Amino acid sequence: MVYSTHLFRHLRFTIGQNIQRLRNERKLSLHKLSNLTNIAVASLDCYEIGKNEIHLYELLKIACVLEV
Repeated sequence: MVYSTHLFRHLRFTIGQNIQRLRNERKLSLHKLSNLTNIAVASLDCYEIGKNEIHLYELLKIACVLEV
């Protein structure tokens, strides 16, 4: 099965929106989330805007901190 680049872009954007929403609901700054996950602030910012693909192990770290 062939997936389009558009689909992957949409998934990155949707995941990023969800991370940002959950982070804001929990009143965490990017810096605080960075400290708790040991992921660079710049990387988290790129994930939230859907600019970069997120690695599964980093997504799992974020999910644990956000308790989802």
